[in-house]
Amino acid sequence: MSGNRCTGGNGSQRWRMAKGPAERTLAEGRAAGAESGRVQPVDTPVASPAPTAHLPLSRRALLAGGFWSGLGLAMVGLLGAPLSFLWPRKVTGFGGEVTVPAAKIPAPGSEPVHIPEGKFYLANLVPSQEESPGGLLALWHKCPHLGCSVPWRPDFEYGGSKGWYRCPCHGSTYTRGAGLLVFGPAPRPLDTMAIELKGNGDVVVNTGAITKGGKDNPLRAVPYPGTAARIAPGNERPREA
Repeated sequence: MSGNRCTGGNGSQRWRMAKGPAERTLAEGRAAGAESGRVQPVDTPVASPAPTAHLPLSRRALLAGGFWSGLGLAMVGLLGAPLSFLWPRKVTGFGGEVTVPAAKIPAPGSEPVHIPEGKFYLANLVPSQEESPGGLLALWHKCPHLGCSVPWRPDFEYGGSKGWYRCPCHGSTYTRGAGLLVFGPAPRPLDTMAIELKGNGDVVVNTGAITKGGKDNPLRAVPYPGTAARIAPGNERPREA
């Protein structure tokens, strides 16, 4: 019979010839591995871990964050101003202490010296001037009437004499020594500031310690060492008998 049966050596050869290319390659690889007696290494790439996915922010967490942030800002706004006011700080200029060096202190009876950073005039009265024992006075240059700045007017004449504080707004007029009111709508004399004397001759004026002006302004003068030796010529006062 002629069919598909193959016998003997010629049959095996015909069987191998009947196989396809894929079957022959697989068979040859197995034969080569069996002959070498070792397993062929396989180069397998190492897998890297997948990156962790970030979870989206939930609506509840977003609302909670907005609430606490708003509450924090409200507390800062509510407490920030009082804390800033209460926090101790060194105040300079008007509202704090202003130092006038000894070289700038006027001679007794001379014209007052304006200290613009402190908003005051420093006057040095001779004994008995305006019924004062003599000494230094710091006069706030603010008019007690409506708050206008009062300049010293050495050329202004009133009552037969020159040299007065004269308000440019409504004409209130004050004496050169103690700032006593002599004319105008102001309700009182010029206000005074506290004075402290230093050992080196400097004067410290506390512009934050203001006392309303009164008829006792001349008595508030602080005696200054060396006043008698520094009296300006022409401003001497006779001694009372």
